[in-house]
Amino acid sequence: MSAAHKPEQYDYVIVGAGMGGLTVGSLLAHAGARVAVLEAHEYPGGCCHTFPMGDYEFCAAVHYIFSCGEGEPVYNLLRKLGLLDRITFERLDPEGFDQFSCPSAELRFRIPNGLDKWAGRLCDRFPADARGIRKFFTTVHDLSVQLRRLPDRFSLAGVARAAVDAPQVLRYRGYSLQRLFDKLRLSAPVQAILSTQLGDVGLPPRQVSLLIYCALVSSYSDGAYYPTEHFSSFIAALANVIDRAPGCRLVYETEVAGVRIDRGCIRSVVTADGREFHGDRFICNADPKWFVSAIGRDQFPPAFLRKIDYDYSAASFSIYLGVRGLDLRDYGFGNWNVWHYPSLDVNAAYAAQHDRGDLSDPWIFMSTPTLCSPNARTRHAPEDAQILELITTCAFEPFDERLGRNRREYIRNKVEVRNRMIDIVQEQYVPGLRDHVAIRVAGTPTTNKRYLWTPRGNIYGSALTPANVSATRLKSHSPIDNLFFTGASAAFPSIGGTVSGGERLYTELTGDTVNPGRNLPQPA
Repeated sequence: MSAAHKPEQYDYVIVGAGMGGLTVGSLLAHAGARVAVLEAHEYPGGCCHTFPMGDYEFCAAVHYIFSCGEGEPVYNLLRKLGLLDRITFERLDPEGFDQFSCPSAELRFRIPNGLDKWAGRLCDRFPADARGIRKFFTTVHDLSVQLRRLPDRFSLAGVARAAVDAPQVLRYRGYSLQRLFDKLRLSAPVQAILSTQLGDVGLPPRQVSLLIYCALVSSYSDGAYYPTEHFSSFIAALANVIDRAPGCRLVYETEVAGVRIDRGCIRSVVTADGREFHGDRFICNADPKWFVSAIGRDQFPPAFLRKIDYDYSAASFSIYLGVRGLDLRDYGFGNWNVWHYPSLDVNAAYAAQHDRGDLSDPWIFMSTPTLCSPNARTRHAPEDAQILELITTCAFEPFDERLGRNRREYIRNKVEVRNRMIDIVQEQYVPGLRDHVAIRVAGTPTTNKRYLWTPRGNIYGSALTPANVSATRLKSHSPIDNLFFTGASAAFPSIGGTVSGGERLYTELTGDTVNPGRNLPQPA
């Protein structure tokens, strides 16, 4: 082996610089461990990375987050790393941080912080549904409380304790959100409003786990946030902790091509350009299914292989717009998000987009990051410009098949979908928008695969159906003694979920607590 490719030795080698990898990597580096984080992209952050385009900078796929309040996981991470004064957050409008909009039904609804306030507003607006609404929110509240009581890793004794501490979780563990809607006989408008935020997990009511829904809406109910200096500052701060720690490295444009295993333990990973990184322990923040295949499925028992035979979550179609010569606040935008739905049948919208590949009339999430933090010292757009980001979810296969068959056909379809989404926003929300678009960039599911290294362009790891949300879900530990997992499929998606998972793994590896009050999980 040449001197240029001399093996490097670390305490921990982390594959992937997404939020889970950055969280556990920065904590380990801060604690004095020798850490190498290998990232295939030129930017850290995974779905939360920021990319430049002309005079603008756009965050790839994250628009707002939770768990930033005092004592919550993101806050505790920054406190542990000594970054509380450097990384601060702006709270989105507590009276309507997410807003449901269905022009065809002439319905708009502001979702506030506080489950009780949300329930009260719905009861006032839809008095005929009041009884069902109250029962719905009682169930969501009880499940949210009981989910927090569950241990991070289950043993047989843990299952017995869950029957006492979290009986509602056991009762509803196989429920979809739609099943609860049907049980309570909620009207179509109420169901649609309650489904507003499902784009944050990429599944319709008939498929999404009720437990995941409860965790999602209760977390945002406690507060929705945007970094004061934008997501790039947050990611850079974590990356700098690693880069500046003695004996640590964050290595970019470094794709792992192979894994060397000997006598049941991983000895090193080998990159596509022939470099070799040895470590005492290895942490996978890439797709677990891919990494297990890179090691060899024959190295794992059947029970573990069943944990990684999950379906992937949805892919996305994203549009990044730089607009000049207008103020989006004059058109109903601000420090909140607007969710456009073509009709009150949210299941039908997802079926068209995911099952039939029809994006002619999609639901659209609209975010205005320059209005979420208007007084930031660093701007990601020119002084006289604003950013408007549009996103929806879709299937991977139609885009991948077109790209493989005929690149011109793929580009033509990409432009058609982009133009259709911009047309909807112009027709329903911002008249004359096209006259003010200074820059437009679109990303498809194959763009996600190329830049996020997600196998099917998925943005949330494994699909959060009831089947994938159970006591048998993949956790951080593996049958290989020195291999661990973190990230969306090993914890849960979202910044809050992946930060929590990274913190939990750090505590399991070191015994050092990041989130006070949480018991250290016992081995299963």
